[in-house]
Amino acid sequence: GRVLYALTSSPPHEMISRFVKMNIMGEKDKAAVWGRYEVQRNNVTIWASHPWHDVRFELRIIPSDQKIEGARGIFTAMSFARHLSSASGNFDEYWSSDLVEYDVPTEYFRFLRDWRL
Repeated sequence: GRVLYALTSSPPHEMISRFVKMNIMGEKDKAAVWGRYEVQRNNVTIWASHPWHDVRFELRIIPSDQKIEGARGIFTAMSFARHLSSASGNFDEYWSSDLVEYDVPTEYFRFLRDWRL
């Protein structure tokens, strides 16, 4: 599927209006790009390309039987597994010469739902 990715320090609630402008009005945003995602069971992989580098996120969907504070419904929380970037777009761990792996937070986070998106 398609996903919007923003490389910014802006809070999520501030990004919603910018994402709406990109999605509905087709406006460009200097920090946000369209990417793609793939879901396999409880794992989500996200790829996005900025002009200067590519990023890849590996996320884990938290099953609904694990109680997460503030999460309502089923499969509403996620956690980071990995965050990688590469200027060449090569994410092969053994052959990429410019692969960078970043530290990821251990806390869970909730999906941010908005009817406009």
